[in-house]
Parts: sequence; C-alpha cells; structure tokens
Amino acid sequence: MKRQYLLWLVVIFLFSVLWGCENTSFDKSQIEDYKRNHPSAFQVNAFIRDISPDNQKLLFSYGSPYWSRIGLYNMSSGKVHVFDTSEENKRNTAPAFSRDGRKIVFVGQRERNYAGNIYIMNTDGSDLRQITNNHGIMDEDIVLVHTPTYSPDGKRIIFLRSQRTRERAYPLRGRMSCDWDIYEVDIDTGVERRLTEFYFYDASWPFYMADGKRFIFSGEGPYNPSGNGPKNYEEYEDQYRKNFIFIMDGRNNELKPALINGNHSINPHVSNDDTILFISRTNEMDGLENAPEILELFLYRKDKIKRLTTLHAYIKWARISRDGRVIIFTKRNSERDRDFSYWLMKSDGTGLREIKIPVDGLKQGSN
Repeated sequence: MKRQYLLWLVVIFLFSVLWGCENTSFDKSQIEDYKRNHPSAFQVNAFIRDISPDNQKLLFSYGSPYWSRIGLYNMSSGKVHVFDTSEENKRNTAPAFSRDGRKIVFVGQRERNYAGNIYIMNTDGSDLRQITNNHGIMDEDIVLVHTPTYSPDGKRIIFLRSQRTRERAYPLRGRMSCDWDIYEVDIDTGVERRLTEFYFYDASWPFYMADGKRFIFSGEGPYNPSGNGPKNYEEYEDQYRKNFIFIMDGRNNELKPALINGNHSINPHVSNDDTILFISRTNEMDGLENAPEILELFLYRKDKIKRLTTLHAYIKWARISRDGRVIIFTKRNSERDRDFSYWLMKSDGTGLREIKIPVDGLKQGSN
C-alpha cells in the first residue's frame, strides 16, 4: 500500500507540474518592462570610437542598453559637446570622422531591437542625412548594419552587415547577429555593393586603405564558398593559426592573412600612410601559456612589426590617428573583467596616460 501511495503522489506531482506549465503565460511585455526598469538600464557608460584629424577631440557614444547618444570631447579644454539627432533614433552608435574631419558617420536605431541605418552629418550636427534604408525588427532575422567609415575621398562608406540572427550557444540566452560580411554604399546614390562573401562568425570595423580601393579588417570563423584556399575556419586556423587580419579589394578576395604575428592577430586600424595598428595575443611570446589571455598592441610599418605595449592586460580595441602619431585604446585586466579604461599614447609607445570622458551630467535619453 505504501508503494502505491507513493506512486500516486509522484503521478499527482507530475500532473500538477505539467498542468502549471501549460497554463503559465509568459508576458514578453512584462519581461521587457523589467529589463527597462532594472538598475543596469540606467547606468551610463561612454565608449570612445575615434580621434579627430588634429588629435584634439575624441568622438564617443554614451548611454545605456536602451538609449545612446553621440558626443565630442575636447581634450585641451575638457569640454563636451552632445549631438541632438532627434528622438526618432534612440540609439546612436559607432560614430567615426571622415578623413578631413568635417563629417561624422554613425548608426542610428529606432529601438534596441530594430534594424539600424547609416547616417551622416556635419561635425556641428547640421545636415543630418539617412544613407541606408533598412526596416524591421532584428529578432525577425532582419539584417544589422554596423561600424561604418568613410572612404578617403568622402564619397563612399564601408560597413559591416550581418545576414541573419541565431540563438546563442548554451549557456548564453537570446539571439545574436552572425554571418558578417563587408559592404559599401555610395553616399550620393544610396547604391550598395557587397565586397566579401565569407559569412564571418565575427568581424571587426572595416577601414579603407590610402588608395580607397583596398580595405582592412579582421574576420573570425570564415566560410569560403569560392573553393579557393581554406574552406572553413578549421582549415584556415590549421594553415594560418589565428591570424585573421585581411586586406582585400572587393574583387580579388583571397582568404589569406595580411600579416602573421604569433598565433593570433585581430582588430586592425590604419593611418593615412597605411601604417597598421593591430592587436595580438602574447602569451606564447612572453612564456605565459597557462595565464589568462593577454592581448597587446603592435604596429606594422614598412614591412616591419614593432611591439608597442607590455601591459600584460587584455586590449580589445585601439585606434591610430590619421597622421600616425597618436594611439588610443581600451584596457582590461583580463578578458572576464567587465571594467575597462581608455589610454592615450604616442605611436612610439611613450607618453602613456589615462583618458576619462566626463559622463556625469550628460543629457540622458528616453527609456
């Protein structure tokens, strides 16, 4: 009798659980409201994205997960100017100067999950123009545009575009953009052209080289449908290790690294004379194979590679000025460290100093 009684208890318990699951409604709007009202949604952070051609001003975006604006920080005066790009776009991100410093390009989104579009404006905020014409919600596999930059002649913009979204790998939740490739758009006509077709798992900000024809970027996890060279990321890593920096021209796009530095090189940026600033893993170089991943700065100039930093830190983002004299970068103590700081130095590795954007008191967006 006791066994039967226990068995019935188990059956009743399982039935109640299943019935409860079937009759529980998960209100997505309530979940979204919870996210919007969580303290993290009101935390304001600033993200430096470019340095002006005169090396005096820093272009940055600032905000929370639900809104972001663009600002300009004058390092000499300490003053901050905030751009008002209207409430139509609550999220304005990834700003960059034109080569002459007269214009700014950025990505604007109506809401966090909406497809973004590329916008341009003068550095005083006037003549705001929308260049691309994407619509829809990204959760519905609408493509995402990201990280735009000007061509040297100011007539085209190169940018990243994802082809689809997918579920994040366990244990992460939600969706992520993937299958990234490089595109460019003609500013006057709005005509777009696809420059690569490798469906990268992840890719860095693309930049034109000085000739305005070739461009540089890094792209991890490529798939190669052309049949020439490595077919996928496994073959690529076997052949080139994790040197993912490419220089292509949109026509002769060989899947071959522009340079090899150890077993890892990513996130290049280029000055007006084609000097390349990039990031590399240095664990093996420094005899620290078992330590957490260390990423340091390197410079590639006139076919020679020079190491710039020995901070034993995690550097994931860096920019070199147009004249090649100044470098700005982010530094974390480790990959898992969420706190980061911005640093400025000369391109010879001297004059290192920390830079802080005064975000307190900046105009906040609407949640």
